[in-house]
Amino acid sequence: MSTKVPPAYINANYIQQAMECYFEKCVIILECTFKCIALEGEYCSSDIYRTQVKFEINRHGRRVYDNMSIIVKDAVMDVSAPMGTNELVMFKHVLPHVRRILSEVTFYHYQVPETDHRTLLTKMFADCLFCERGKNEVFVLEDLKASNYKKVDHRKGLDLELSRAVMRKLADFHAATMIYLNTYPSAAATLFPSTFANGISPISRHAAKVFEGMRTAIKLVEQWTGFGGIAASMRIWLENCNERLTQVLQTERCRFQVIAHGELWAKNILMRMSQKYCVGELRDAAFVDFQLSFVGSCGYDLNVFLNTSVQLEVLKAHRYELLRYYYDRLTETLKYLNWEEEKIPSWETVMSEVYDLEFIGYYALLYLLPISCMEREASTQDNEKQHTSLYENERVQEMFRYALERFAKLGVLECVIQESGNPPS
Repeated sequence: MSTKVPPAYINANYIQQAMECYFEKCVIILECTFKCIALEGEYCSSDIYRTQVKFEINRHGRRVYDNMSIIVKDAVMDVSAPMGTNELVMFKHVLPHVRRILSEVTFYHYQVPETDHRTLLTKMFADCLFCERGKNEVFVLEDLKASNYKKVDHRKGLDLELSRAVMRKLADFHAATMIYLNTYPSAAATLFPSTFANGISPISRHAAKVFEGMRTAIKLVEQWTGFGGIAASMRIWLENCNERLTQVLQTERCRFQVIAHGELWAKNILMRMSQKYCVGELRDAAFVDFQLSFVGSCGYDLNVFLNTSVQLEVLKAHRYELLRYYYDRLTETLKYLNWEEEKIPSWETVMSEVYDLEFIGYYALLYLLPISCMEREASTQDNEKQHTSLYENERVQEMFRYALERFAKLGVLECVIQESGNPPS
C-alpha cells in the first residue's frame, strides 16, 4: 500500500463539490481521509485513492450524519491520446443510460435502492459522483467494496461459476448498449474509436511494453519442441501486428454493434461473493475502468476475457458452454427490452464475431495474461528481470501451449509449418 498523498487539487473541498453534484443538495464534510490504493506506473495509467468521508446532509427535512467510502481516480493523459479517453463520456452519458435501460427488467434487480442501503442490489459499475477532464481526467466514484464487490484473484483465473457470472453481466452490458446505440444513433460519434483501430501507436505509453512482451513470448515458444512453426508465424505477425489489428477492428465489418468494455480481464472485474442482504444472484460481477471502451464487436470483450481470465481447465472443458451462456443471456435480455426479435443476432452471427476477432485474443494472451499473472514481487524488478519472471509463470506457459495450438488450428496464425504430427487440441 502506497503512502502517496493526492495532489493539491484533490482535497476535502473537491469531494464536497462532487457529493453535492451527486446528491443535489448541500453537504457538510466533517472528516475526509485519503489512502492511495494504486499507483500510476508501467501497467497502470492512474493513481487511485480510497476516500473515507464523514458528512452531514439534509434527508427528509432533517439533518443527519452519515459516512461514505469513495474512490478517486486521477488518470494521467497519454501523449498518444491528447483528447483523453472514452471513460469520461462513458460515465457522464453512456453508463447512466445503460443502468436506466436495464432497470426496466425489474427481476434483474438493477434498480438503485431508495431506502434500505443494506439491500445490495445488482451493480454493473460504480456510480459516478463527478468527473472532469483537465490536465488529467479525474473521476469521483462510489466504492463498490461497500456493496460487497471485491477484487478477484486474477493470478489464478476464474472458476466456472465466476466465469458464468461475468458472461451474464457482459451479455447484459452489450444488450443495453445495443438499445442505447439504437435509441441515440448519433451517440457512437461521441466515442473515440478503439485505441487499436489504427494499430498500436508508437508514442503510446504501453507500445514498447506490448512489442517487448510479444518478442519475449516468441523467444519462449521457440524453445518448445514442436512449436517451431507456431513461433515462426508469431514472428511474422509481430511485424504485421498493426496491420492485422486495423483489419479486424474495422467497425464496418461488425454484423451488429455493441459498446465494448475494451479491456475485460480479471483485473477490471470485481465479484460479489456474499449473499447477506443481497437481492439477485449469489455470485455477481461488476466492471471497472472504461478508458478503452469503444463501439465495435462483442467478439473483442469475449476474446480478451477468455484468453486472460478463465482457469485453463475451465476453458478447455467449458469454452463453448460459456459462449453459449453469454448468447442465451444476450438473447433473453434483448427480448425483455423489447428488441425486435428478427433483429436479435443468431448464435452463428455471434460466433462469427468471436472468430473474426480471435487475433485480439492472441494479443491479450501474449501481453495481458502475463501481466494478470504477475506476482507482487515481480512488479518491483527491473525491466529485464520482470519480463523474464512474467513469462516463466506456470499458468502463463500452460495457457500459451493450449491457446497457441488452438490459434494455429483455427488458422489465426496461418502457421508456416506444422511440426507436430498430432492435430492441436
